[in-house]
Amino acid sequence: MSYSQLSRSERFELHRLVSTKELSLRRIAKLMGRAQSTLSRELQRNQIEGDVYLPDTAQQRMQHRRQQSKRAFMSVSDCCLEQVKRRLKSYHSPEQIAGRMKHEGCGNISYETIYQMIYQDYQGLGKYHFYLRQGQQRRRSHKGTNSRQGQIPGRVGIEHRPEIADQKTEIGHWESDTMIGVNHNGVLVTHVDKASKFMLAGLAKDKTVKEVNQVTIQLFGEVKKTHRKTMTSDNGKEFSGHQELAEKLGISYYFANPYHSWERGLNEHSNGLMRQFFPKGTNFKIVKPEKVKAALDLINHRPRKSLDYRTPFEVFYDHPLDTDALQA
Repeated sequence: MSYSQLSRSERFELHRLVSTKELSLRRIAKLMGRAQSTLSRELQRNQIEGDVYLPDTAQQRMQHRRQQSKRAFMSVSDCCLEQVKRRLKSYHSPEQIAGRMKHEGCGNISYETIYQMIYQDYQGLGKYHFYLRQGQQRRRSHKGTNSRQGQIPGRVGIEHRPEIADQKTEIGHWESDTMIGVNHNGVLVTHVDKASKFMLAGLAKDKTVKEVNQVTIQLFGEVKKTHRKTMTSDNGKEFSGHQELAEKLGISYYFANPYHSWERGLNEHSNGLMRQFFPKGTNFKIVKPEKVKAALDLINHRPRKSLDYRTPFEVFYDHPLDTDALQA
């Protein structure tokens, strides 16, 4: 049963039934034709003085929250809203949308605002949750997630990574990720150099450590040792074989903080570029390696403003970085 706000009459009915003190919340939910979780949420948010529920007060609080949420988005123009909708339909994440719109100078909106507009169904954006990577209608609780960091043996956090990696003036500092095929059919392993924006990608059968490591080692086989300094990924279990990669590639491995995707913003953006060729719903088990290579060639030979309109290929292969021309 989908969640929707209670009407005024339903709040009075809930007050009447709760006041009897004889019915369980489950029974009340059945009588009202509502989910028990909906009524529980209503009572928790609007009870006063411990356990007193007044329908008029609950209605006023709801209207106040609704007005507050509308004011929060008043600075979002109609043009900006249409841009957000259009880009969501292209399966761009809110973070990618916010970053790209700022980059293009067509809007200054935070990714958190985009998420909240979706979760609060502002101007019909609620239905666009379908285009989010996880398809969630509301944010899931991350309670207790910090304890999961220990699941990766030998994990070293991004706070220990050399500062030069963030300066983007030295080739050899990589961000790593995986793109999952529809229904978990196949995987595309991706790595992007922070300074040159040069991208590597290879197909894997699945997300197992063995497969991801095998593809990664193969991809870096043609990369000079001087271009292998650090590698940073999220905390997915597919990267728990990082110690093998560090040893075989001669690289220092680091992990971003959980739910801090902006710490690997370049990789998130690069995966978005790759989605132009392999959109959501792609079955990577039937994608040919030649098609991946063709997509990589187009991306790596595309001029970038942040590289003073040089290409990632030009910068990566022995073309010295002009640090004055680089943009943060």
